[in-house]
Amino acid sequence: MMNQHVQQVVPFSLKDAPSLIERIFPSMKISAESQKERKAGAGQTLTRLGSYWKGRKPLILVKACILGCLLPATDDPEKDLEVFELLMGIDDEAFRFRIKRTSDYEQLLTASYDERVTKVLRPEEVDGDMFSGIWPTVNRHLGTHADSFTALLEQLGLMRFGHRPIVADTFAGGGSIPFEAARLGCNVYASDLNPIACMLTWGGLNLVGATKEYGQEFASAQKSLVDAVEAEITRLGVEHDSDGNRAKAYLYCLETKCPVTGWMVPMLPSRIISKARNVVVDLVPNHESKRYDFQLRVGVDAAALKDSENGTVQGGRLVHAMNPDPTGVSIAQIRGDKRKADGSGNSLRRWEKADVVPRPDDILQERLFCIQWIDGTDLRRGKSLSRSRAWFAVPTDADLVREGKVTSLVTEKLAEWQHKGFVPDMPIEPGDKTDEPIRTRGWTYWHHLFNPRQVLMHALLIVRRQR
Repeated sequence: MMNQHVQQVVPFSLKDAPSLIERIFPSMKISAESQKERKAGAGQTLTRLGSYWKGRKPLILVKACILGCLLPATDDPEKDLEVFELLMGIDDEAFRFRIKRTSDYEQLLTASYDERVTKVLRPEEVDGDMFSGIWPTVNRHLGTHADSFTALLEQLGLMRFGHRPIVADTFAGGGSIPFEAARLGCNVYASDLNPIACMLTWGGLNLVGATKEYGQEFASAQKSLVDAVEAEITRLGVEHDSDGNRAKAYLYCLETKCPVTGWMVPMLPSRIISKARNVVVDLVPNHESKRYDFQLRVGVDAAALKDSENGTVQGGRLVHAMNPDPTGVSIAQIRGDKRKADGSGNSLRRWEKADVVPRPDDILQERLFCIQWIDGTDLRRGKSLSRSRAWFAVPTDADLVREGKVTSLVTEKLAEWQHKGFVPDMPIEPGDKTDEPIRTRGWTYWHHLFNPRQVLMHALLIVRRQR
């Protein structure tokens, strides 16, 4: 039945037809539109979901590429370009909708395209259906009978592939490609090694692209989950101090014994804690323990901030005050790197599946050196995290006791959580990139990339979600 229907609505095949993007592409116009979208800041559709993702593709560029690949290049290139620009909302008539004052339309057309774009809305910002009048022209040229982008892409997909177009993005990043492809009407598949990228892509497809009602329902469920996890964290007593202040961030570093001096040295690429708050950490020698204590300075001047850019790890070498050699010692030497033919091998112990922190005799240790706290009184009064008073502090003995409690809890529960699928239990497969955590840290399982607090939080979120 479907094949008969296809024969009726798709009188010819585009299976071997060249794509429009192979012959024609208004790159200058698409470039101007892409630049306008990138400069829109918070006005971009996906910005709220991970605004720091600088490599995210402009949605209008993604749309242009998808349409350019699906549309055929015919014997009438001028008409091909006209139809493409109609579909993109970059033709002259589209500016009647995009301009903020219709009285300026005629004057606008005399300007260069770059100048036009600076004075109008982006196509996706226009209220109403700017494309409702284009379909007769589009259908006559393409032999389709569409009245929407979804219908057009369905029909073009049938003509080219025999099914709706499928877009797969194996390096999805911030999710622009799968989001715009789905919005146009394609079936999409997306993946990424970075879990944040996966989260952003999922959010784009399921939240930004969802109805208002679903968004409200999701927000309510999310709040319930967060409240439940927060209640459990409070019950465990691992992220609040004795005054009820709430920890917002924990800063950890590696620590290793210098083979020249015998001192335990924090491995800090930089001593800057916060550029925005002008906070730096100093390393104070503790001769009794042959270890460095941490001391914070708040509100330092520009010169002190600049001086703190260099930490104890400089150019692959460990440099610290108690070593008389100012050039330090090679970190490769500390690891015991061996010059094997394949470039692998060193003295680092390979972590086992049950490990969540280094063992006492491991070459590389881990150390908590700073906590950012949020004023508990502000939180109890209903202030948000961003509006509550915050400060940085070095860990106290009580903080380290709480660290030990987290480590003990995760160690005790790890096997159970892994068995239930709450925590990863897969070994790291060797490869060009995956060899790095094995070689530089001794990590052999994926859960080794997460510290005990991260493992705990992840497990609690899944446990509470299942309830």
